[in-house]
Order: sequence, then structure tokens, then C-alpha cells
Amino acid sequence: MISRPLFTAVLLFILITPFLVQAVVDPLSQADDAYNNGEYERAIRWYDEALSTNPNDQDAVMGRLRSLAALSRWDEVMNGINRFNLTSLDTGEVSILRAEAAVKTGNPKEALNILNNTTDLNRTEEVRIRSTALIALDQSEEAASLIRNMEANGPLDPRLSLLMGTILIKKGNVSASLPYLEESYLALPHDPDPSIYLADAVTSLGMYEEALDFANSAAFLNQSDPGTWVTIAYLNSRLGRYDEAIEALEHPLAVKPDDPQLLNAKAYALYLSGHGSEGRILAEEVLRQHPGNPGAMDTLGCILLSEGNVKEATDYFEQAAEYFPKDPEVLSHLAEAYHLQGLDIKAEDLYQRSIRIDGSSGRAWKGYSEVLMSLERYPEAASAIAEAFTYYPKNKELIAWEEKADKVLVDWYLKEEAANTTSSHE
Repeated sequence: MISRPLFTAVLLFILITPFLVQAVVDPLSQADDAYNNGEYERAIRWYDEALSTNPNDQDAVMGRLRSLAALSRWDEVMNGINRFNLTSLDTGEVSILRAEAAVKTGNPKEALNILNNTTDLNRTEEVRIRSTALIALDQSEEAASLIRNMEANGPLDPRLSLLMGTILIKKGNVSASLPYLEESYLALPHDPDPSIYLADAVTSLGMYEEALDFANSAAFLNQSDPGTWVTIAYLNSRLGRYDEAIEALEHPLAVKPDDPQLLNAKAYALYLSGHGSEGRILAEEVLRQHPGNPGAMDTLGCILLSEGNVKEATDYFEQAAEYFPKDPEVLSHLAEAYHLQGLDIKAEDLYQRSIRIDGSSGRAWKGYSEVLMSLERYPEAASAIAEAFTYYPKNKELIAWEEKADKVLVDWYLKEEAANTTSSHE
């Protein structure tokens, strides 16, 4: 039998335990710990818990906004800034958040305006956001100059290293970009951006398996970015894994079933896998919903070309190329269409531009080889064929072209030798 004093003590313990636990578990501390560990969704839940107790807790407000920013949920960041009336606070951190949100939601000029009208800014953060805005405004050289000035004063912040890497990639200097990107990748383990930019960099070097590893790493860190899944699908397609490419798009499409970028990527993967009719339905649907969508026009052009409708395919490719004048795949698709119409000089120029941008496309090298053979430019054709062989080592067409080019070059050599011998005897 339990004595009355013991019973009373047990009862009191049971009654006060929830309050003791609540006192021990501080939502703000839990949120900060989650944020520091890269668990941003969990951090947001704890910040919301803190705000439910004290709606005016500025630490919780800023922590929540930082977590949303880390997840690239910039529309929510902007909504939060307005909801909590932070635009009236002339503090450095608020201004940085406002400026970055402006850049990420497509208003880089507003970002620069915010920075120009705010004092007490952290210099590293200011340079980071200012450089991001300048890049968005196609002023990459000015952005690079700002970052180099910071680099001259000591080791770069890893986020500035990331920006410098992206600038160098856009300039086509991939080898110079890699040290910057690798540094940011190691220093920012919870940030998906270094992974995705490294994927882009090594893709341009033809290292598709390595690029796929980086892209998968980025998707693990941020599953909500459709662009990352499109990259994964693209890399799987380059590796001939069309089923994996289509599968990679199923998850984001379940979340965003009407996303034109995702739908077009699936349409293109279906075309590559031999399901052009299914791909055509998707591409046409994208164009119905988003008239003039350049990605869908390029995909539909590929499908029409495979069906023998060269003229209509060319029209789509030309429109896509107006939007994407530096997209190597779009350029090579248009080049293929021109070649089929006998416009080999135009096709040659487009293939050269495509290969200068991305020399890792086997399809472009093969198409370029065919055009050079058609133009009877055999020395150049032999070099292009050798490049194409690295992607299609047993391709019968390439073998036949190589044999023809070799025969012509040998005949030229023998004729030249004979002519030289004759002239020496005279």
C-alpha cells in the first residue's frame, strides 16, 4: 500500500512534468541548432513554435527568414519581410535579406537600389549580393572585379568563391572555375548550389558520371528545385539511361505536374528513348499552355525531324535558337536540319559554334563530321571523326566516313609525292 505522502509526491511529479519539459525545451534554441545543422525545414517548425508564443520575437523572425532563404523559397522570404513589416527596419541583415530576395525573384535593379541606400552592411554580404545582382544584369566583369578585390585582401568567403566559379564557367574557363567551386563545395556542405555548379562544370568536360554524382548530391540537399532534376535527367540521357532520365522527373512532376521545364524535359527524354509520339503530346501541351516556350519548341523540332518533317522542324529550331543563341544542343539541332536541306555552310557554322561552347557532345561531333564529309573537307573531317569515335567507337557510319576520308587523303598524298618526284627529275 502506498503511503499518502508518497502518493502525493508521485501525483505532483506527474502533474508538473509537462511544464518542466516545456521549460527545458526552448523552441528558439532548438531552431538555431537545427539551422546550424542544415536541417532547415525542422528549423522553420521550431521558429514557428517560438513565434506562436511570442509573435514579436525578432530572433525567431530572422531565423525563420534565413531558413527559408537557405531553401531558396524566396517568394516566402519576401512575404515574410512584408508580413513582419521589416522594410521599415534599416538594419544590415534585413537589407541583405531584402536585396537577395529581390535578386532571386527577378529584380536585380531593386537589389542594387537597396544596397546603395543602406549603411552598416557586412562587406562580404554586400559584395556577394551586389555581385549576384550584377551577374543577373549581364555585368559579370564588374562582379568579378569586386570579388577579386576581396580576394586580394585575404581568403575568399566560400560563397564568393562559388560566385567566382560561376562567372568563370559562363566565360568558358572551366578549368579556372574548378578550384573556386571545389572550395565552396567543401566549405558549404548543406548548400546545394556548389554541387549543381560543379555538375555543370564537369559536364562541359564530358565527365557525365562525376557530374551525375554532384547533381544527385544537390537533389538530396534540395528536392524542390526542378532545375536540378532536369540536370539529372539530362545527364542520364547523355549516358544513354533514358528510363532513369524519365524516372528522375517523376518525383518533381508529382509535386509540380504543370511545370513547363519538367514537362519539356520528360518530353525530350521520351523522344530520346524512342517514344517520340508520347514526347510530342507533352511538348505540344507545354506550347499550348506556354506559347513560344523555347525548350518545348526545340523538343518538338527534334521529334518532327525524326518523323521526316524537316521544314516544320527547322521553323521550331530557328525560333528556339533566337531565345537560346548560345545553347549548344539547340545549335546542333538546327545544324542537323540545315544539313538535311543541303545548307551545309550554315550547318558547318552552327556545329562549330555548338562545339566551341560544349565539346563533349558526341552527337554534335558526328553531325559535324557528316557535314565536313559532304563539303569534301577531308582533313578537317578526319579530325572530327576521330573525336566522334570517342563517343561512338563502333559506329558503322563513322567507320565508313573514316575509310573514305583516309582513302582520299592517301590519294592526295600519293599524287603530291608523284608530282614532287616528277618536278625533281626535270
